[in-house]
Amino acid sequence: MSLFKTSKLLLPILMGLLAAPLHAQLPERFQNYPLGTLGETGEFVAPMFNGWIRNEDKSVTMIFGFGNRNRTATIDVPLGPNNKLEPAQFQGAQPTHFPVYKRRGFVGIQERGAFAVTVPPEMADTEVIWTLTSGGNTWSVPGRATSAAYEMSAAEMASGSLKPAIRFNMDGPESVDPVGIYAEPKVVTVGQALTLSALMQDRGVRDLYAGNDSLYVPLGTFWAMHQGPAKPEIEAAEITGRERAVDYAGDLNRAEWTEVSTQVTFSEPGEYVMRLRVDNFAAPDSQFDNVCCWSNAYFPVSVNP
Repeated sequence: MSLFKTSKLLLPILMGLLAAPLHAQLPERFQNYPLGTLGETGEFVAPMFNGWIRNEDKSVTMIFGFGNRNRTATIDVPLGPNNKLEPAQFQGAQPTHFPVYKRRGFVGIQERGAFAVTVPPEMADTEVIWTLTSGGNTWSVPGRATSAAYEMSAAEMASGSLKPAIRFNMDGPESVDPVGIYAEPKVVTVGQALTLSALMQDRGVRDLYAGNDSLYVPLGTFWAMHQGPAKPEIEAAEITGRERAVDYAGDLNRAEWTEVSTQVTFSEPGEYVMRLRVDNFAAPDSQFDNVCCWSNAYFPVSVNP
């Protein structure tokens, strides 16, 4: 048989081998490694520690995110032994709903800053450990304020950006970090549209830095289910930049606040927590990759049948 004919016979075989999933060709002990090919389903969710901030009162804020290694399957892990924070006093801050993200570049599948906890000064050296069990795997990640490589700053960035502020009303508490604030619980029924709203403010101090073309950066909003039994329908879940609304009746203390809202409709009863992220990623010194600059706010919702 000629070499040409032999090559024609081998070509389909070689193509078949190349087409076979590389993940399946790896030894089992290597299939869970990050460089293994991600599966459509059946993969795990990895808890991630994004960094820590030393606060003025000597408390420590620890910021966490996650990475869903499935290419298509959203994973839900209820609070409990398969989804826990230790020490137990911080249990409940973490998400139970882990969507698939397909972001570009280094961030990729990660969702950074999904939640954060503040450790009081007397516990500043305590590790906060997040453990997740999914896809047949159990992974734990410690949050600790010991590595300078993970230390972050709450001060202004290179061109004056700061984490935006979020309030539910002008006289209420304010969120300026991923720890966030919680709204008063709301009650709705299945199929009933619920309006969630908040006020947001760009806190940047760009007037202190030369070369800034604009002192105001349009803020972005991102609404997501943080906890709950079934993903609801969310109107306009993500807007990358929003213009400021009309000033608050000429009151200079309220002039920079903009009201944002969305409608959420739930298909299943249960206890939910919705999350609002407000960001200024449109600024030249802010981006999601660098865990800067955004703040969180959370909306508990009880859904009746």
